Amino acid sequence: MRAFLPVSLFSRRARLLVATAILALTSACTLGPDYQAPANDAPAGWSPTATQAAAKAASTADAAVLAHWWTEFHDPTLDKLVADVVAGNLDLKVAEQRILSARAQRQQAASAQYPSVKGETAAMRNRLPPALGSLGGTSNIFLAGFDASWEIDLFGGTRRSIEAADANVEAGIENRRSLVLSMLAEVGTDYAALRSLQARMAIANENVNLSQETRDLTAAKYKVGLATELQLAEADGQLEQQKAVLPQLATQAAQRAHAIATLTGRTPAEVDSLLTTAGPEVPLPPALPASLPSEVMRARPDIRAAERTMAATNAQIGVKEAARFPKLSLGLIGGFLNPDIGKLLQGDSFGWSVGPTVSGTVFDGGRLKAGVKDAEAQAEEARLTYRKTVLTAFQEVEDALVAYANERQRNATLHRALDAAQRAQDRARSQYRAGLADFLTVLDADRTLATAKDTVAQSDYALVQQTVALYKALGGGWQAGETVADAGTPPA
Repeated sequence: MRAFLPVSLFSRRARLLVATAILALTSACTLGPDYQAPANDAPAGWSPTATQAAAKAASTADAAVLAHWWTEFHDPTLDKLVADVVAGNLDLKVAEQRILSARAQRQQAASAQYPSVKGETAAMRNRLPPALGSLGGTSNIFLAGFDASWEIDLFGGTRRSIEAADANVEAGIENRRSLVLSMLAEVGTDYAALRSLQARMAIANENVNLSQETRDLTAAKYKVGLATELQLAEADGQLEQQKAVLPQLATQAAQRAHAIATLTGRTPAEVDSLLTTAGPEVPLPPALPASLPSEVMRARPDIRAAERTMAATNAQIGVKEAARFPKLSLGLIGGFLNPDIGKLLQGDSFGWSVGPTVSGTVFDGGRLKAGVKDAEAQAEEARLTYRKTVLTAFQEVEDALVAYANERQRNATLHRALDAAQRAQDRARSQYRAGLADFLTVLDADRTLATAKDTVAQSDYALVQQTVALYKALGGGWQAGETVADAGTPPA
């Protein structure tokens, strides 16, 4: 049963309660280190190797191009796949739920700033033993009241919790943006690989046709004694080897199509009609982006997410520090109590109790102190992770620049080699028909041309792959995934 003070003392005690709250709030402090954002200590430029590669490979492309890099390939199918990934990718949907969860946790943290009020009603029938004399017997008790409490944030634990929750929300938004960036780069790479494999299958079919033509020509010569049985067997072997290439390429193409379907949040059957029909290889964009290291630090969402995680873990130190100090709570209990339910809400049935409560841990075996050390270690871990994220970002840009520049040089050489192989094969076949060249010359020319065609197709894909890698490394593409779930102040 609750013990209430007389109603006549309510005004005086209420004024005391308010005065105590004001005094506590004005004298409150915030424990823990204040967060200092890391300085943008990016180098002025890339390494000499990457700078030379950029001069050869990159031309200036504005921010709009970087933000929607896939449109530079001028492929409607790729544009549709990007839209499908943004709308249907399940990893992105999971990330959106994490943002909503972080926002709910922030709201929970903020609720600690306000009083908590609970209501209660009860109806009880009591029987005390007759041995108590006049107190004994059976009686009714009816109760309707409330219980209010307010923990004053004396040492800033709540304020630090809100600070950490805000940073976690922002980190969640940036993590989703980073995921968008990765998913779009993945679908771009998979799509380019699929088209490249389809082109290589077309080349393999051409090689099968050429090998069949060579085999038929050799068989005709064998019938009239102008070719040996060994030459015919070699022609048969060459034909079967070319045929054997097709199933392997078909498997790889199907696997890429299946991966694209998963990225869009659909089954392979649902995207079959869009992807199984062979299309042209993805062309290279006319302009490639070129950015400075400082611009990369601002553009990449994974760097921004790591920085926000630093802020969150730093605030948690203050939360753990505040937990070591006493807590001040202001409580107020009030309600109506009467044995007659008909008189429950009358003025003389009302009572209340009010006053502050101070509580704190006297001994815990070092648990709270260890909590502070744990928070400090996590903050240092977040700082080191941030630094590693920055270094990894720079590495990825430089890797992509160097890889693209070198692959472009290799690609030009391979195209010249392909032209030479085509001329050699034409000459060898012409001479073989005229009886001026032996079969091995034709066979070698066919093999060289088949290898040259396939190698060029792989190099063409590698160029697109490195281009996409450069777009991703520079932080391009996450803007396509902006939704209500992660809308907010855009990054600086």
